[in-house]
Amino acid sequence: MQKIKEFLDGVRTEMKKVSWPQQQELIDNTIIVVVFTIIITTFIFGVDQVYSTVLEAIYSL
Repeated sequence: MQKIKEFLDGVRTEMKKVSWPQQQELIDNTIIVVVFTIIITTFIFGVDQVYSTVLEAIYSL
């Protein structure tokens, strides 16, 4: 039980050292991540559609 208490005390101490972002910085970074996720998802979807169309054309011969 003592080790658990020491661990939790250590966690509490380390969490006080964390540099938390400001609210606006967090919002900006979240928007960037969402936009790039949409861009990458769209790109992968497009490439998949092209490959599917090409392979379907090849194998339907």
